[in-house]
Amino acid sequence: MRLLDPFSVVLMAALMCAVMSLVLFGARRSFPAEMRGIGYWSAALAVQVFSVICFALRGTLPDIAVLPLANVLFVIGNGLSVIGLQRFYGVDPGWKMLGGAAAFSLAGMVYYLQVAPDYAARVFWMALPMTLLNGTLLYLVLRHGRRKLATWFFGTLIAVNTVLMAVRGVMAITHGEAMVDVARPGLFQSFYLAATALQPALLSVGFLMVANERLRRILERRSASDPLTGVLNRRGFGDAYAREVARMARMRQRSRSLALLSVDLDFFKKINDRFGHAEGDRVLVSVAQMIGSALRESDVLARFGGEEFIVLLPDTDLKRALAVALRVQRLLRDASAGDLPSCTASIGVAVQTDADEELDALLCRADEALYRAKENGRDRIETWRAAA
Repeated sequence: MRLLDPFSVVLMAALMCAVMSLVLFGARRSFPAEMRGIGYWSAALAVQVFSVICFALRGTLPDIAVLPLANVLFVIGNGLSVIGLQRFYGVDPGWKMLGGAAAFSLAGMVYYLQVAPDYAARVFWMALPMTLLNGTLLYLVLRHGRRKLATWFFGTLIAVNTVLMAVRGVMAITHGEAMVDVARPGLFQSFYLAATALQPALLSVGFLMVANERLRRILERRSASDPLTGVLNRRGFGDAYAREVARMARMRQRSRSLALLSVDLDFFKKINDRFGHAEGDRVLVSVAQMIGSALRESDVLARFGGEEFIVLLPDTDLKRALAVALRVQRLLRDASAGDLPSCTASIGVAVQTDADEELDALLCRADEALYRAKENGRDRIETWRAAA
């Protein structure tokens, strides 16, 4: 008993691929430039539409004219999906793998159509590159994907498709043509036909879910980052501070402290007036990089506006905070021999030991120390001291 009409399923697959290709093409134009690979997914679906058209021409044109082309296009379409995911995750694209898979499928199709006609052998032959390509997709998701619902959904779809391709190849060898020919009635044939028809669209939906998750992270990062220097802005710093204070509160039984450095460049207005604001921006970017190079991975750097930078040092006492401040000043002085205008910095240091203290209070204490550093001649470090 035939459960599905192959022609109708193939037509539905072509329509879904065409629609999803347009959707992804539109997404590529609207997503940020750093989100790569979406265009390749759009192209992959477009190629698979042409593959379906070639399959539909079977019976109208000789098999040797349409079947090798249809299968090679199917492999190329899946291969472009791999390229797209590699670009998305920042991995070097595997063009050689794609070219090898396409050449392998073409050679097998021609041989088992003309030299030694064998439908089951053709199915097995095609299952090899398709399993490889889908397995590569699965590896990329497992290796580089974030553990989120979108990634699990996407990975599950890929895993099902990979297993289905492999099982069909094995069944072609063990059970012969009757079990794997989708033109014949049968439960497995109908299930494979439906899954193959839905696979491109479902995978594209999964990829879009993963892409939207990354878009959300990018927008959150942008809203929490200074657009010039790339370090955190006031909002992002506030979130980082809240996390550190929460961790401090959980560890009350241990002696813990955190330190704050308020770093202000000395006479920065003169740099803008003499060299221009573009050169001043270059100085700010360079200073942010130099300060960042003096910090640990767990430390937090932010720009609060103008020439003012704030550094949060978790698990840090006054002695180590002063050492970091000295290192920052030394880096600024050593950079004076470069091609950028030289500058120095005044730094105020405050230490927090009470998790109940508010951020504004800590900032005020660090600013008091900073003002003292400026009043005492600039290019120096002062620590906050309680009023006598």
